[in-house]
Amino acid sequence: MISIISLALLGALSGALLAFASEKFKVEKDPKVEEVLGLLPRANCGACGYPSCVVLAEAIVAGKADPTACKVGGESTANKIAESLGKGKCEVKERMVARVFCGGTNENCGKKFEYKGIHDCDAVLLVGGGDKLCEYGCLNYGTCVKACKFDAVKMGADGLPVIDPEKCVTCGKCIIACPRKIIEYIPKSAKVVVNCSTKDKGAYVRKICKVGCISCRLCEKACAPGAITMRDNLPVIDYNKCTACLECVKVCPMKTIVKI
Repeated sequence: MISIISLALLGALSGALLAFASEKFKVEKDPKVEEVLGLLPRANCGACGYPSCVVLAEAIVAGKADPTACKVGGESTANKIAESLGKGKCEVKERMVARVFCGGTNENCGKKFEYKGIHDCDAVLLVGGGDKLCEYGCLNYGTCVKACKFDAVKMGADGLPVIDPEKCVTCGKCIIACPRKIIEYIPKSAKVVVNCSTKDKGAYVRKICKVGCISCRLCEKACAPGAITMRDNLPVIDYNKCTACLECVKVCPMKTIVKI
C-alpha cells in the first residue's frame, strides 16, 4: 500500500509540475501568423526558400518575406495573404516553369556503352561520366522525376523527361536533382526554347546528336529584336526581348530551337 500511495503521489506531483511548466514557459502564438499559415497550402516544399510553411508565415508577418513568396499557392494565395495583412492586392510577377534544355532522345543521341545498373542519373554518371555520347545532354534515367513532389515531371516515351507547366510550382527540386544541370526556368508564356545544352563545337555535335546546336549563329542573325546572343557556342534567348516571331525556329538547320 505504501508503494502504491507513493507512486500515486509522485505521479500527481509530476503532473502538477508539468502543468505548471507548460503554463509558465508556453510560447504565445501570434494570431496573425496562424491566420497567414491557414492561407498557405502547407506543402512544405521549400520553394519559397524557407524550411516550412510555418517559418514562411512568420517571415511574412515579420515583413521579412513577401506575400508572393509561396510558389505553390500562386497569385490567389498571395492576394489572400496581402489582404489579411491589410496590404491590398499585390503585384505577382510572371509565372516561371522548369524546362529540360535538351533534345537528346534515345533516337537523337547515341550511347557510348550499354549501362546495366541502378536506374538513376547520378548512378550512371559514376560509370565513365555517363553512357550518352553528349556529355552535356540528359542522361534519361529520371532522377528529376523522382525528385518532383508535385507529379509535374514524367518520363516521355522517347526517353526525355517532360515537365507539365500547369503542375510545375518552381520548387526547384528537379533543378537540384539533375546532375547535368540542364533544367532551368523560363517564363510560362515563352513560345520558343533552345533544346540543347552542349558547349561542344558544331563539327563534333553533328557526329553525336541529330538535333544538337552546331553554333552556326543563323538564329542570332535572324532575330530582329536582338533577343538571341551566343554564349559558349550556344544561343541564349532573352525572353524580355523575344517577340515570338519564330524566325529563329525557321532558320535553325538542326531544329534545335523549337516552338513550344
